[in-house]
Amino acid sequence: MKTLFLFIFVISSLFGSNVQKLEMQILSSVAHALVHKKYINVCIDDKNLENLKGYSKTLKFVSCDKADIVFTAEDSGMDKKCKTNIIFSTSYYLYSHSSVMTGAFFWQKGRPNIIFRKKQLKYLGINLPKNFNKYIE
Repeated sequence: MKTLFLFIFVISSLFGSNVQKLEMQILSSVAHALVHKKYINVCIDDKNLENLKGYSKTLKFVSCDKADIVFTAEDSGMDKKCKTNIIFSTSYYLYSHSSVMTGAFFWQKGRPNIIFRKKQLKYLGINLPKNFNKYIE
């Protein structure tokens, strides 16, 4: 019984690590598509993503007032207290109910989803790489 429990624990740890790496790769790709710098200052205001900070070499995790881009799950006045206008939601609900969100990254039916808001991209003067065009709405 102990062996089975240990086996399940090890497998779930490996799977969890892979999901975290995938999430960080997606966040990094989104950040680099929106902010054209080698090293990007990122603020993560989502408790579900806090543990991702060790997985990226090109993202520097900073406070909101120093960030180039903010990833958030809550609309707590981010557009007023952060220096950046690039605010990316980690919740579809927040994305759909807040016009200041540049886009969203969220999980639906076990799959990662990315959406960019065309109107906000145009307002901010951001041109995404061609491989992101299919995510613009």
